[in-house]
Amino acid sequence: MKVNYYEDRMIEENHVDVFYSEKDHEIIGIMNYLQSYEIILGKNEEVTKKILPNDIFYLETVERRCYAYLESEVYQIDFTLKNFQERFQSNGFIQIGKSMIVNVYRIDRVKTDSNMRMRLIMENGEELILNRTFKKDFMEYLRNIQEAENEDYR
Repeated sequence: MKVNYYEDRMIEENHVDVFYSEKDHEIIGIMNYLQSYEIILGKNEEVTKKILPNDIFYLETVERRCYAYLESEVYQIDFTLKNFQERFQSNGFIQIGKSMIVNVYRIDRVKTDSNMRMRLIMENGEELILNRTFKKDFMEYLRNIQEAENEDYR
């Protein structure tokens, strides 16, 4: 793959253009990486903050509003869960309940719970319940991530 870098002090905003003849594994990886730097605006009572998707631990919808939970802060964002997952699924976001999406890269460990549910312990110590309805898709998503990462090391 050919990569070019150009410095132009006359441009007003930095940008990256990706040209490809085929959307292969390498290009998809680059697209996912660049997408992880997309800015999301989050609002709480005091401020509006720029949020990177990778900083989000999980999202939850409460009373038709979507909230992004960071390590120790919560912000309302202008997304629906469905729209967010469609846009950032390749960045590690998967649905774990009717009104919740989790960033699998922010999960510290998984414990089995009663009634075939699982408890997800996040890096910040919060515990989320993986609803058994979403368990199969969640486990398949984790397997796919692991397989993709194993391919990268071959």
